[in-house]
Amino acid sequence: MPSRRRFLVACGLGSVCLAATAGCLGSDGDHRAADAAGDRTDWPTAGHDRANTNYVPDAPSIRGVSRTHRLDSGLSASQPIVADGTLYYTGDGLRAVDVESGEHLWRVAPEDGQGGFWAAPTVDDGTVYLANGHQGVHAIEGGEKWWTTEIDVGSYCTPTLDRDGDALYVGGEGHVSRLDAETGEIDWTHDLFGQVRETLAVSRGIVYAVTEGGELYALDEYGDGYWRVDLPAKCQCPPTVVGRRVYVGTFDGYVHAVDTTRANLAWSTEVGGFAKGGIAVADGTVYADGGRKLHALDADTGQRRWAFDVGTTGDHTPVVAGDTLFTTGDRLYALKPDGGLTNGTIREETIRFTHATGGYAGPMSVADGRVFVTARLDDTEGNQTTALLVLDPA
Repeated sequence: MPSRRRFLVACGLGSVCLAATAGCLGSDGDHRAADAAGDRTDWPTAGHDRANTNYVPDAPSIRGVSRTHRLDSGLSASQPIVADGTLYYTGDGLRAVDVESGEHLWRVAPEDGQGGFWAAPTVDDGTVYLANGHQGVHAIEGGEKWWTTEIDVGSYCTPTLDRDGDALYVGGEGHVSRLDAETGEIDWTHDLFGQVRETLAVSRGIVYAVTEGGELYALDEYGDGYWRVDLPAKCQCPPTVVGRRVYVGTFDGYVHAVDTTRANLAWSTEVGGFAKGGIAVADGTVYADGGRKLHALDADTGQRRWAFDVGTTGDHTPVVAGDTLFTTGDRLYALKPDGGLTNGTIREETIRFTHATGGYAGPMSVADGRVFVTARLDDTEGNQTTALLVLDPA
């Protein structure tokens, strides 16, 4: 049994192996996910907010959608970002589009030999922060680069802003780094064991990073190490932080909740598949992609509440917007967050509505009452192309 020591400060990281904690660790409560998500109804960063909740508490109710725009997105495989009426999406470049009209505003192309942009940007007060894989981080205003910092960044790592918008956090090959948001200057770099490919989470001045090899790190805002927890398997899932819990999925098909005050495992629940997609947390429930099924788990205990078949395998990051749970698969699904009605054997009335996208539906977001979803579609010659669909409420 590992020690239940609390955070280890300044002088180095403590490595803590996962072990189940006896007794209840205390419910995070319904309100804590809403507090972590904040009151923004747009979608300014991957995971919606710096805690990666994939939750929009104040979103208006949506009971159906109709397509208003289709935008070719090339290689896009990230969540669409929406801020101040502008849609941003990546692929063979970073594009900005007026949401209302569908008008293309500008495009920033990668430098020669740098490939495409795989991660979503972060937008703050008109400035767009974008990581270009292993090449660097850019600040962009009005389609023009304001500054560029050469630093190794994980392929799917979106820059994460601190609470005040003064600093950015990114992870890469063996490190987590903090950059000044105004100048791009590197404030500090903390060395890790392993590669950080996914977006970090920031909550209450603590930075959480997961390595591909399966280690969860907690660092303070000065780059000092608090603790390190060894997860049971490889990981390509961004951490989600709500209250005193960090939720993360691993390649062995499990979702884990790590208690941040004890630096050990609160619970672990099998969901099947690779558990690669991002996690949503809302109203005391954890929603996780298990490959072919969406799973709803009790946030406090990890107990399975219900599951829903999305019709195809893939990475389907769930999104909770107001009173509706959205997910993707062979189409867009809008579900009741409580799973509908059940007699203990049969579950009914789970679905609010569905929308056929014309192909495999992937990463999505919900912003200001609209749904934005990527889809792989066949063209007239039978070749697959990726498009971004803008769906207005019907």
